[in-house]
Amino acid sequence: MKAREKLERYLKEHELRQTMERSAMLDFIIRLDGHFSISTLLEYFAPTNHISKMSVYRNLDLFLKADIVVMHPFPGDMVMYELAERAETHYHRICTQCGAVKEFHDTKTSKLLKSHRFKGFTMTTNQVYIYGICSKCKKKI
Repeated sequence: MKAREKLERYLKEHELRQTMERSAMLDFIIRLDGHFSISTLLEYFAPTNHISKMSVYRNLDLFLKADIVVMHPFPGDMVMYELAERAETHYHRICTQCGAVKEFHDTKTSKLLKSHRFKGFTMTTNQVYIYGICSKCKKKI
């Protein structure tokens, strides 16, 4: 299901209304290619004062609950977000030394996760993080 459909369904199920701010935020997030932070959203909307800081936080929380975006807790207290439909197509390798994050694709892992059934649990999204030491940091050791 696409992001806009998820939002419509979530708003209807929770008896919330569609606002101009939600639409603008979702449109911007859909246009982004890859990860983004709260500061990315704040910087984009700040010049126009179109969306307040509280609206950004509140709507991002709603997007998380509606499974529109996923949160990536990267090392060093760095939190990034990504459109859920994009996050399902790749995984992350994270260097524990320098914090570099590299995305990779693995169709075998994707197929395995999608085909796996959990008793009493329905998977909606998945995230894979592989921690290690990148080649640059390994040379320094």
